[in-house]
Amino acid sequence: MATRTQEPSTVQTVQRERAAHMDVRQLAPATGLLEYWYPAIEDRKVNGKPVGLKICDQQVVLFRGKDKQVKALSNVCPHRGGSLMHGDCHFEGTISCPYHGWTFDGDGNVLAVLPEGPDSQVPGKVMQRSYPTRTLRGMVFVWMGEDEPAPIEEDVPPEFFTDEGQMLYAWEVWPVNWRVAVENAGDAHVPYVHRDSALVLLNPMAQTGPRRGRTLLINDRSAKNAPPAPGAGRMGRAPYQWHFEELGWKWPLHTWRRTWTWASRWAGQRRYASPPIDTTEEWGTGTGAMHHLPAMVRLDYHTHMYTRVNIPIDADNTRQIYWHFTKASNWFARIREKLLFHTWHRWAMYTDFSVQDFNAAGPQRYDTPEYLSSTDARLVMWRRLLTRARGLDSEIRDVGVTPAERASLDLQADVGMVPDVWTDDAVDR
Repeated sequence: MATRTQEPSTVQTVQRERAAHMDVRQLAPATGLLEYWYPAIEDRKVNGKPVGLKICDQQVVLFRGKDKQVKALSNVCPHRGGSLMHGDCHFEGTISCPYHGWTFDGDGNVLAVLPEGPDSQVPGKVMQRSYPTRTLRGMVFVWMGEDEPAPIEEDVPPEFFTDEGQMLYAWEVWPVNWRVAVENAGDAHVPYVHRDSALVLLNPMAQTGPRRGRTLLINDRSAKNAPPAPGAGRMGRAPYQWHFEELGWKWPLHTWRRTWTWASRWAGQRRYASPPIDTTEEWGTGTGAMHHLPAMVRLDYHTHMYTRVNIPIDADNTRQIYWHFTKASNWFARIREKLLFHTWHRWAMYTDFSVQDFNAAGPQRYDTPEYLSSTDARLVMWRRLLTRARGLDSEIRDVGVTPAERASLDLQADVGMVPDVWTDDAVDR
């Protein structure tokens, strides 16, 4: 890794100022964590014309290099700010700016300035910023950082480093900040927000109750469910319906959704009778959802692994890239899984389910004081994990307990949970 200067960067200075105000939410940059590999686009979608994307508020152009691999450069031409994505790939392995014909190779070298002819003095004196790329299982990953790339295995799950099974992709854009999008998992919203989704109607679930399992941080990169701590007791399963004396009514208001149980019980029994897809310590989910840096949510359905990566476009928009991995081992199983993906999974999970998420998260404010509940235990840990991300000022890791976190920790203790901690002395006992 390249050595950083001793003076804090502008980003790190802002982080320290925000840390002084005790709001962990604001410590992760609004436009994303730069020192990471991000999925950008399916390899098959980059052909004869350049493709432009914005990732972490940086404009990137992708095209085929001389070796036929997808390359990534800054989209802004260093000459006079032309947009390379609107240019052409006149010559194999190159891209030319549409304004003055500056022509670059996949490493960012200026090879020619077309209207100036072979005697142009620019080649060899100007370089365009390039971004390292790696194509795995048909997905192009781009390193967005300024340091030397970290090992890609730290940011990309194991299924990309095998030829086994089948990988299927989908994507959409949410007009919300990436931090809001990635926090949409692992809390108490599912049985409420998704109560009328097709997936929950087919698999009715009980309410979460005020207790959650503990969260385990692995390698300062992932947050996942941990086995109950010694002496914590078992959480037990909450009933489907509760009576609220203060409301004078029950919630859910009706139990008609449970009539779907008979139609879906066989599918659930079949699914969870199968072994988990991923059993690795860092990437396996155990039970429930897991989070992984820089902005990933994973769930293991035993029949397939669902992954959603929340890629920052800018401070207000997030590109969601989903991948659906299954261990289909023969041609018949792969065709069947592909048909299911396109006729059922894409609609049920990415359209029906995700639209309900966005309807709740879209209007959410991220700049007002919070009072976190005991069921936000995973959220507390995920935000603390973000403070350990690459490229962030190491001093922010020692920020004390915020008022919102204190509220959650106290409520966790009130309901008999053993509160999670992120360092040995972060929580005063």
